Amino acid sequence: MKLRGWLLFLFSSAVIFALPVQGQSGFPARGFSSILNDSQADEKLYAFRQACFPDPKDQVYHQAYVYRFQFIHYPKTGKPVIDSGLLSGPSPDSPIFRIDLLAGPQNTQPKFSFLLLRNFENPKAWMFNKANQAVKTLSPMDWLQPWKEKVNHTPFDLLMPFITWPAEYEKSGRVCGRPAHLFVFTPPQGSPFTASSIHSIRLSIDDAYNAPLRIEHMDGGLLPARVFSLQSFKKIDERWLVKAIDAKDRDSGSRTRYELQAAAHGLDLPQSIFQPNGLEQAINLSPISFQSL
Repeated sequence: MKLRGWLLFLFSSAVIFALPVQGQSGFPARGFSSILNDSQADEKLYAFRQACFPDPKDQVYHQAYVYRFQFIHYPKTGKPVIDSGLLSGPSPDSPIFRIDLLAGPQNTQPKFSFLLLRNFENPKAWMFNKANQAVKTLSPMDWLQPWKEKVNHTPFDLLMPFITWPAEYEKSGRVCGRPAHLFVFTPPQGSPFTASSIHSIRLSIDDAYNAPLRIEHMDGGLLPARVFSLQSFKKIDERWLVKAIDAKDRDSGSRTRYELQAAAHGLDLPQSIFQPNGLEQAINLSPISFQSL
């Protein structure tokens, strides 16, 4: 069984490690889950990292996918704001992700397009802005910025660079109703994220499927600055896809839900659209048959 969608979210995988920060409220892991010894914790983390960073030699072709999704932003007060988008990649197991934010639910032309490469040693991200027809390389600090205004999800959530940081096994328990294991990650010396507000990141990994269930961004306060949590998933085309993920922001009191609406697999898309200079090329959706969720 594979959970895909980190957005594959996350997009298929996620993690957290580091020592718990003194004074922080406890991570909500309640109920029974087998405690890991040091060797088991190392194995669990190793398996998770392997799932997040597939071997490029295993790359397959003619197995591309496109997902239709919505970002539904719920401010603390006022009406929800909805943005439509596409998530795509060369294959469901590829470390390459493309995000297109559309002008509207019936509009297939993107206003902004992003390309992300999840890589153990050198993750990268690019953005194309249709307004000025420019492709920009995003810095690590850019990864922490929302995809657009009034959206709590960020490129950092898909790239998950923290997976490579020094990590500590914290405890085990039930998270989102599932047996899970909690790890905490802290930015290493020399990391660009030491200059950010991130003090540590705490992640829960599903015991059975090595999927991320919940991610907390800690900034030294009593409560997490951001909480990223799996809400639901659904099986389609013999694949388990993440259907909904919430990202909550402490300071604004807002919540943004990533909600998968339709999926298409086994597509023969041009490889050029998954290159930085191919972001100017919109995905041709007309021949694609989607399955609604």
